[in-house]
Amino acid sequence: MPRSLIAIGCACLVASAVFAGGASAQRGVSGLDKEYLKTSMQGDIFEITGGKLARVKTHNRAVLTMANRLVSDHTKSLRDAARLARRLGVEVPKSPTPSETWELQVVRSLSGRSFDHWCSRLEVYDHLQDIDETTSEIQDGSNGAVRAEAKTDLPMLRTHLKLARIAAAASP
Repeated sequence: MPRSLIAIGCACLVASAVFAGGASAQRGVSGLDKEYLKTSMQGDIFEITGGKLARVKTHNRAVLTMANRLVSDHTKSLRDAARLARRLGVEVPKSPTPSETWELQVVRSLSGRSFDHWCSRLEVYDHLQDIDETTSEIQDGSNGAVRAEAKTDLPMLRTHLKLARIAAAASP
């Protein structure tokens, strides 16, 4: 085989190795996987912030039970998701989404029974949406680690939905 063909072959092998190595951090991480991780972490931040707010503002036992569970479970969820995101090269958000930030501002302005009523209903709505997004990731995601994270979160989200419905029933 002529030297020029060997040189070209070696160059192609090196180029493929470099290209494959550069893509390995993103391989198998679809746009859906990245978006799920991002919105999941933003949701965790939202739930932690809202739970801490409810701990201070409520006198309703059901709302307080829900709030305590939100803070503890979503703190762990955020830690786990952030670790996975860093490993996959996905940016870790520092705040909730703009709409979640607005929702927190609105609920923060309420007090007493009005706070309990709207806080618990917001959590019902939010967890229905979270369960839907998590189920979509489990079914359609391409990265096994992200799908496994979603599978871990799903039972927690269902428990939170039950707690939010109990709090909503206790806060007419």
